[in-house]
Amino acid sequence: MSDTKIIFSPRAKQRLAEIADYLYQQDLSKAFVLKYLKQFNTWLHKVLIQFPESGTPMPEFEAEYGKNIRRIAYQKYSFVYRIKKNNIEILTIYRENLP
Repeated sequence: MSDTKIIFSPRAKQRLAEIADYLYQQDLSKAFVLKYLKQFNTWLHKVLIQFPESGTPMPEFEAEYGKNIRRIAYQKYSFVYRIKKNNIEILTIYRENLP
C-alpha cells in the first residue's frame, strides 16, 4: 500500500481545530501546538500506512460511518478510521477521557 494516502474527513479536521483551540487555551505556544499536531500526522502515517488493519474494529460506529470502522489510539486520543481502496480516511478524533 505504498501509494496509500491518509485523508481527514471534514469532521476530523474540525476536531483537530478544536484540539488546537483547547491547547491554545492552556497557554501553550503556537509552536508547541503545531508540533503536537504534526506528531499526530507523523505517527498516523508511520502506523496506518504500514499496518492499516492494526486498529481495533469498532462495530458500534458502523451505523454512523458504514462498515469496517476501526480505532487506533495515540497520546490519549482515539482516531476512528476506515480503509477505502488506496486511502485511509480519518473519520473523527476524540479524547479518551472525554465524551
